[in-house]
Amino acid sequence: MITIPAERLDLVDLAQSGIEFVQMEIVDVDGVLRGKFLPASKVKPDAEGTFCTILYQLTPVDDVWVSRHSSFDNGFPDIKARPDPDSAIRWTWDKNIGAVIYDLFSEDGTPFPLASRSLLKSVAARFAETGYEPHFGIEFEAFVLHADDALMTQGRHHEMKPIGGMNNAYRLTDTADARRLGTTFMQRMRGIGIEVEAFHTELGYGAIEFALAPTGAVSAADNAARAKTYFRQLCAEHGLVATFMAKWKVGESGAGGHVHQSLWQDGENVFYDSTRADISEVAMRYAAGLIRTMPDFAVIFRPNVNSYRRFDHRSWSPENASWGNDNRSAALRIIRQPSSKAYRIEHRVPGADANVYLTLAAMLAGAHLGLNEGLEPPERVKGNATLDRNVARLPATLPEAIEVFRNSKLANDYFGSAFVEHYAASRDVEWQYWTDWQASQVTSFELKRYFNTL
Repeated sequence: MITIPAERLDLVDLAQSGIEFVQMEIVDVDGVLRGKFLPASKVKPDAEGTFCTILYQLTPVDDVWVSRHSSFDNGFPDIKARPDPDSAIRWTWDKNIGAVIYDLFSEDGTPFPLASRSLLKSVAARFAETGYEPHFGIEFEAFVLHADDALMTQGRHHEMKPIGGMNNAYRLTDTADARRLGTTFMQRMRGIGIEVEAFHTELGYGAIEFALAPTGAVSAADNAARAKTYFRQLCAEHGLVATFMAKWKVGESGAGGHVHQSLWQDGENVFYDSTRADISEVAMRYAAGLIRTMPDFAVIFRPNVNSYRRFDHRSWSPENASWGNDNRSAALRIIRQPSSKAYRIEHRVPGADANVYLTLAAMLAGAHLGLNEGLEPPERVKGNATLDRNVARLPATLPEAIEVFRNSKLANDYFGSAFVEHYAASRDVEWQYWTDWQASQVTSFELKRYFNTL
């Protein structure tokens, strides 16, 4: 785990720090940071704020839907918001502004059951009973294009010019724009305590990837949510726009949100065992839990209609709950190099569009099950993992994934029935908007097929 100095803030003496405004950051149901801008005088460790419950009933484009938690029946009430002092930072690129992540609480003082950051904290506390410390390193793929508001308003996103002029991964030629963007981003993130270990181009026009240094579960999720938000902000400052859609364009690669993970105890990586040529028994049980629970949590890893367009083994996006040694076609890729400290598991199922707080909570839940029950993993796949018919398949559509999650005893156990009910309903809403749109369209498929043939 990497720890670096950062522009941290003391909320007690915030007024003495020169900060004038604070960006209040709250995680919505999709894992996106929303919030308010506050005068610094309003932000103190013991100063509660409020936030409307509608936060958890907004779609990505702010369609409003209702549930028992927030509706016309109860008046869309507020809930309590408390700053997490450990999350307080000063922006190094605008030293007049700080940022603090807030947690949300019900009227009785308990964590609000729909808040994904609180949910991750709860599952992480349960996992801590194992005596191991999990570390997570998150990779994001994205596509960066020159912004054109007119084209986006007209739905002509594919006509925007991508950054750079080549579609090669790891390219070092014709990368001046990407290099400037990447190095500025890495400097900014380092200044707020987030280490970006690598930034490079990926397969596809305008495709980039950045990898965050491993750290504990909650801090890893905070870092990831902030990195996405601040990367978008940086792009906007340069007349660019970044998309983390799982599949933004047919013919281009998808955008993954892969998660590298390992367990530590007394400063040692317990996925490594010097007496074995393989990963440790602990790592085997950990992997077995991830594999066993992967179908239950598929809707967490692939939460949107668009997520399933990335579902393609030819683009190394797994289609089943498989695992293999350094095998990018498998859902879990076992990595045993370059040293004992680097022994880890890369979970390749989530897209860049997933809520990273829920993603890590789901992985910790699976790992906890695997360790507690001493689960044994299936045979590791060799070659193309998708061709192995002995491996459990993952739900192939959003409705299928929703129903598996809604009826999962495991999900209800670790996440709570209130969250499972609400999150499944939020995905139902996404699917309904999609089907309603389809029903109102005469598509290019229909025109090409029937216009001049019937």
